[in-house]
Amino acid sequence: MPKSRHRNSIKSIILLHLAFPALMIAQEASTTEKRPSPSTAEIHGRISLSKREDTHGANMRAQMSGMYSIHGGNEASSLTGTSLSSPGKLSERAVVYLESDDLNQGPYVSSAKTPSLDQRNLQFHPQVLPVMVGTKVEFPNRDNLFHNVFSYSQAKEFDLGRYPKDDSRSVTFDRPGVVRVYCDIHSHMSATILVLKHPYFTSPDDSGVYVLSRVPPGKYRVVLWYDRDPVERKNVEVKAGEDLQLDFTNQGRE
Repeated sequence: MPKSRHRNSIKSIILLHLAFPALMIAQEASTTEKRPSPSTAEIHGRISLSKREDTHGANMRAQMSGMYSIHGGNEASSLTGTSLSSPGKLSERAVVYLESDDLNQGPYVSSAKTPSLDQRNLQFHPQVLPVMVGTKVEFPNRDNLFHNVFSYSQAKEFDLGRYPKDDSRSVTFDRPGVVRVYCDIHSHMSATILVLKHPYFTSPDDSGVYVLSRVPPGKYRVVLWYDRDPVERKNVEVKAGEDLQLDFTNQGRE
């Protein structure tokens, strides 16, 4: 074997040995990220709410349907075949989050995602939106008519003015609290933005299943928020590595 080829072979073997530990560390780090941290816990469960007819909501939807069917102009034509029913998805109407003075201390890294509160079919989607302090929220208009999004809430007061379909405006929520959102043009439209100091919140899927991951050990109040208000609170103590199941069953809510 020529000396140059022999030297290259030795050099390749040396480089492989040097790179192998780094590859093993990278693989171990990747595997570790996929596994839940043993120093945190998970809270999960199911939300089961009894159904009832929302008389006020049904009357309002009937009034809105009649008004827009005879209103004429762009709004009447744009709503042909559009359902004015209230959003029934549990994923858009419920939020589960933790209450704790310790959790409020932070600091936390804000999510890179920009959540949206859509205006679609003359409703806000979702009706309840949880965000962390410092989050920018987009308000896109998906309807073929003008909307005007505003709030007089103490946590965040704003008025985005009137804007048409496919336009979007945004607001950054820099203080914690409950923000009630409305449309100045369509009085039946409303939504709630929950601005929290920490990232320990989640929305369930439409079957009611929710998961709160990477919860640090401690004592908390787990809150179920539905539509406009909190409807149930449960006190729990979470231990490191624990898998805690916590179900919510609230009677008299839809």
